[in-house]
Amino acid sequence: WEENLWNLIHRESMIDMGSFVRLRNVNNTKLPTTGTNCLSVHNRSSLTPLPFDAYEIKGLLKEHAARIQKGDPTNPTSAILPVSSNHVSNRSIRPSTNVVLEMKNHGVSMIEQCLQTPAPATFTLQFEVSHTVPACNPTSIDGIKSLYTKKKDGTSSFRFALHIKDASSEVDVLCLGKVAEGLLGITTRDITSNNDESSEKCEGALETLREIMSPSTICEGKVRSILGKDGKVRSIL
Repeated sequence: WEENLWNLIHRESMIDMGSFVRLRNVNNTKLPTTGTNCLSVHNRSSLTPLPFDAYEIKGLLKEHAARIQKGDPTNPTSAILPVSSNHVSNRSIRPSTNVVLEMKNHGVSMIEQCLQTPAPATFTLQFEVSHTVPACNPTSIDGIKSLYTKKKDGTSSFRFALHIKDASSEVDVLCLGKVAEGLLGITTRDITSNNDESSEKCEGALETLREIMSPSTICEGKVRSILGKDGKVRSIL
C-alpha cells in the first residue's frame, strides 16, 4: 500500500481483515521478487468501505456459499498470506468494527434513517444511482431533454429525480434547478442551443449521468427531507 492509503485506514479505523471494500484506479501487477499477482495503488487510487449487508456483498457471499456446497476446490492464489500469518505487519491489524456504525460516527447516514426521521431534516448519504425519473437515455442528447420542463412564462428548468439506494433502502430524490445544473454542468439553454460549445457541454452531461449510474460508482451527497403542501414527505438533493 501507498502510505497515504495506509493513513486513511489507520485514521478512520473502518477496515479490518476480511472487510469488503471497493478499490478504484488500481493496477494488476506482479511482485518483482516472486512474480505473485497483486494490486498496485498510486496517488489517484481510492478506497471505499462497503457495508457488510450491501446488496452486492450479499450476492457475493451467496455465490461463495453455493460453491462450497457443491464442493468446488478453493482458489490457492486468492491471497498472498493467510489471516493467521505472523508475517503480517502489525499496522494492518485493526479492531473489528461494524461498518454501518462507523459510517454513522463519521456523519454518514443510511437511507432508512432518512426515511424514518420526521421532516424537515438533512442527511449526508452514500448511495448508488440506478436510474432517473423520468427515464433518460444517457447515450443520446435527445434523451437528456426529458430531464427539464418548460414553464408557462416560456422559461425552463431541470426537474427530475435520481433513484438512489444503499444497503438499507431506496428512494427517489428530487434534483431541481441550480442543483441539477451543478450536477450536470449544463443549463437548459445548452440543451436547446445549436452550437458546438453547447453540444460539447451536453456530451459532458451525458458522460456524468453514465458515470453516476454505473453500478461501480458510489456517490455522496446531502439530502433534505421536506413536508409538501399535500402532506407527503419528499427528499431533495
